[in-house]
Amino acid sequence: MFRQISTYMIANAISAAFGFVSVVLFTRMLSPHEYGIYVVGTGVAGVISTLLFGWIKFSVLRFESEGGDKDVRTTALYAYVGLVLVSPLVVAATWLITENSSRYVVPAVFVAFMVGLFEFVQEIFRSRQQTGAYMWSVILRAVLTVVFSAGLVMLFGMGGQGLLISVACSYLVTLLVYAPGVWRRPRHPFDADLLKEMLRFGVPMTVSSFVFVLHTVLDRIIIVTYMGETAAGVYGAAADLVRQIILFPGVAIGSATIPVAIRLLTQDGREATNRHLTETAEMLLAVLMPMVVGLALVAPGFASLILGPEFRDAAAVLMPILVFAWLFRSISYQFVHVSFQLAKKPGLMGVQGIIILAINVAGMCALVPRFQLVGAAFALLIAEIGGAIAGYFLSYRAHRLPFELRPILKVSLATTTMAVPTVIVGRHPTGNALFDLGAPIITGIVAYALAGIALNLAGIRVALTRRLRLA
Repeated sequence: MFRQISTYMIANAISAAFGFVSVVLFTRMLSPHEYGIYVVGTGVAGVISTLLFGWIKFSVLRFESEGGDKDVRTTALYAYVGLVLVSPLVVAATWLITENSSRYVVPAVFVAFMVGLFEFVQEIFRSRQQTGAYMWSVILRAVLTVVFSAGLVMLFGMGGQGLLISVACSYLVTLLVYAPGVWRRPRHPFDADLLKEMLRFGVPMTVSSFVFVLHTVLDRIIIVTYMGETAAGVYGAAADLVRQIILFPGVAIGSATIPVAIRLLTQDGREATNRHLTETAEMLLAVLMPMVVGLALVAPGFASLILGPEFRDAAAVLMPILVFAWLFRSISYQFVHVSFQLAKKPGLMGVQGIIILAINVAGMCALVPRFQLVGAAFALLIAEIGGAIAGYFLSYRAHRLPFELRPILKVSLATTTMAVPTVIVGRHPTGNALFDLGAPIITGIVAYALAGIALNLAGIRVALTRRLRLA
């Protein structure tokens, strides 16, 4: 599993790096209002893509990961093509629902359809553990997004609309390069019975996933409603920066975890699956906890160095809150949701999503009018914590997730060991912005690495010792 995780980690790290570059560039080149158009447009695209194509993505991963003679490619493609035919209706409906949306409705729908097909291809790669193809397609898409975005914004002055169009084009070109590899023979023909099976599993998963997607864009929607697109752009820049840093390691671990867990449950049983999930949970925490705490500690200097002047002050305040929200979101997405997939009980995922959404709506409505952007960030954090706890207890009705306190204590001890010297170094600035940011980060990395080896987090000391002996 380490090899697969490392491949997914490389893919998502490089993708996040280019996403990071995009945030740095375009918060300097665009006004908060223009960046807000991009933020709202991508939110609309996410909602449309999940509603139309989520069931295909979930079904492909679930059934292809079982191995054997399952082959959903042709059936899934027929379903996708059928949904593409309704795109004019999607554009019209989105135009009617979203006020003042003429600048981003059509690009957002274009993004949604490209994302749907790209994720279908990616799930084929994941389920068949074709990690190389997955990695290079992710990297190519990330590179093309930056290249196309720079061209449309810098050369043609298309602003937030240009960012949306460039995202869609990057998915399209990547598909033209990598999609043909998915269709190698032998292929099973269209199977109506398989389509019904996919719908029975995938539609409830889509409904559940839609609740989560709505939750992820709710803060932007409420901020736009109360404060306008400029505020949404400022908030979105801080949230995007956090997402680029925190998301990729969690996705990398989850990408390797789910197919293996499904196969273990099918072939080796519950005990082997739970051992795998316990190892995954420790690895997830061991990677994410120091990143979250470290980023919270250096947030002011990081935001000042990275973001454009109009975004910095708000990001310095918002990032320490948002990083912890993303920690609990990653726990839900990459660990808790495995339970519902293993038991084929997507309805429970929907229940968890409704709980999170309800907490978020209540928190946003109570906190945003009074505390503005900070209120939105705290509402999100409270919702994610409540959702992760609720999801764990809901797993009792699906595949009950293993829970061990010892790995949590080990990771917490290592993170505390990292945080103390990081804070001490950060309190002695030299006046050089780059050095003042780099010194505490390097100090934290070294301290955490030593603590991790000493505590054998995620089996790292044993793995290193074995590798050295083989060398």
